[in-house]
Amino acid sequence: MFSDLSLSTTANGLGFNEVILKYLSIKQVLSSHTISSLRELLSDEERYRVTTLRSESRRDSFIVSRAALRLMLSSLMKETNPEAISFSFNANGKPALNHVSSLLQFNLSHSHDYIVIAISRNLPIGVDIELMKARLTMRKIAENYFHRCEQKAIDYALKAEGNSAALRLFYKIWTLKEAFIKADGKGMAIPGDCFYFNNICQFDPLIAFDGYASDEPQNWHFEHHIIDDLYSIALALDTSHSKGKLIVSKERFTF
Repeated sequence: MFSDLSLSTTANGLGFNEVILKYLSIKQVLSSHTISSLRELLSDEERYRVTTLRSESRRDSFIVSRAALRLMLSSLMKETNPEAISFSFNANGKPALNHVSSLLQFNLSHSHDYIVIAISRNLPIGVDIELMKARLTMRKIAENYFHRCEQKAIDYALKAEGNSAALRLFYKIWTLKEAFIKADGKGMAIPGDCFYFNNICQFDPLIAFDGYASDEPQNWHFEHHIIDDLYSIALALDTSHSKGKLIVSKERFTF
């Protein structure tokens, strides 16, 4: 039906140890596709939601993100039209596919011009993206929402390397914490100071828990990426049911 709206590369299924992480620029997508053609990929409920959004930028980001997500899922599910995919939500608002036969799990995040989408098979997943803009309240946010170990790491970065390095570390911690909360599926029921990250300067930091006993640190896999030197992206995966070594493919999404 939408011959001009398909993925540039077709997915041939997704293994139990494989993860797709794709990011896209809203401006870049809209430079080659009309918003009306993308809107046709959405469900009736999503089209209604578009009408409730007041700003054009919010409407555009909603339409592009949902269209991209539906195209990615339909390419993996095979013979399922993007607009026919339906979702359900848990008590904390985390979305899931309604299709009983599908084991795909996904998560989506948006910040300014960029959208990031992560998909796995049977592995709870969370992703977060943030534009690393300067924040005068950075230290205050850390005091209110970060673990004391993370606060100390930011203080050390401020003293040793300056504000720029501390800001990047702040956003790395922020996105990692958001990605974990989204993957865990309990939403804001998880206090930000009941877990923290060790080896925070590494590509794949380790999580530790402080007063939160429902998870095992060794069951979690994290990755952090920076794109265009402006955006911080974090990926969280519950690997307790993984089969073999994880393979994460990160690439720019193109139609």
